[in-house]
Amino acid sequence: MDGGPNGGWGAIRPRFHGTKRAMAPLVLKGLALSVVTLGVYRFWYQTDVRRFLWNNVEIDGDALEYTGRGLELFIGFLIALGVLIPLYGGAALLGIAAGAFGPLVNVAVSLLVVVLAQYALYRARRYRLTRTIWRGVRLQQTGSGWAYAGRSLGWLIVAVLTLGLAYPWMRASLERFKMRNTWYGDQQGAFDGTGGQLFRKGVLLWLFAVVVGLGSAAAFLGVHYAASQQDLAAGRTAAAAGFFTVTFYLALFVTFPLLNAIEFRWWANACRIGPARAECDLGLFAFLKTYLLFFGALLLLGLALAAAGGAVFAGGAFAGLVDFERAPSPIVIVLGLALYLGAALGASALWQLIGARGLWRKSFESVAILGLADLAAAQSATPPANAFGEGVADALDFGGF
Repeated sequence: MDGGPNGGWGAIRPRFHGTKRAMAPLVLKGLALSVVTLGVYRFWYQTDVRRFLWNNVEIDGDALEYTGRGLELFIGFLIALGVLIPLYGGAALLGIAAGAFGPLVNVAVSLLVVVLAQYALYRARRYRLTRTIWRGVRLQQTGSGWAYAGRSLGWLIVAVLTLGLAYPWMRASLERFKMRNTWYGDQQGAFDGTGGQLFRKGVLLWLFAVVVGLGSAAAFLGVHYAASQQDLAAGRTAAAAGFFTVTFYLALFVTFPLLNAIEFRWWANACRIGPARAECDLGLFAFLKTYLLFFGALLLLGLALAAAGGAVFAGGAFAGLVDFERAPSPIVIVLGLALYLGAALGASALWQLIGARGLWRKSFESVAILGLADLAAAQSATPPANAFGEGVADALDFGGF
């Protein structure tokens, strides 16, 4: 049963109160200022989005608090650039000096970037946790980011060699590391999920994706071979390649949110913090419905922009301002850039309002928390972490929450 506002030993189900209407002004303002400032404002915009999502989550009558600041993210990003630019520059010079061993240098640099990215993701998680407060108590994360990065690299190599078959055990190992280093005040986290549990839940979807992916790859190679041999069957092979390619991308579109839902439910049910634990009843198609809504809205946006662009260009041609038989005029270039910018900003706004907000809401509202009353005595003493990890993750384009 659901707990009342005073808590107790019953199951407490979080509620999310943030509506699209309330979030829309924040998103539009953030996108507009990000364009005007050539991207600099995006750190403050990202902070505003997080604050909206966090502060609209209510748990047992009290909302989460997000205390991060855009300036922290901006400074962390600048520090990360100071580390990454010399790293990439040195790697480029070393690759040139290595001559025939240049490819080996590139492989080594790629592995180093993977390790740095995993380190950054771990530190970024620490930053977000230390900026999250509930009932006056701050979440924390301990543990070595480099130890996590080394563990991630080892598991990533195994996962690639097994075509993703080892992924469930990789996830279980990494989540155990993260959760046992997660604290709510003085209450330590734990994770008791196993790779075997996740494997059994998602193996059929994994097999489906692998079969379709291998079929698409085989068809793609076949059409290239037929074309090189000037085979008369090249047309049929090309058709088969197109069919498998389309099928592959459709399979990815369907299987990714399904696997994501399976993984989230497995993860939530295995999480513990002190005496509190979660019970998740997220439906298999819950995330898929959110993605379908997002892509449906994206399709409508594309049709609207195409219609508007077509009308503008047709009107320009009728007025003699646009001549399609000559080089593009400045008017055409400006209109094209405006349509492109409108599409990019519109897609970003739709993702925040429908995608990110929808996934966040469904994730929290699908969870019931047991033993929450025992966390009332938790004490918080550790200071907040810096934003260096967030900066590196952002510089490597590994951001997100």
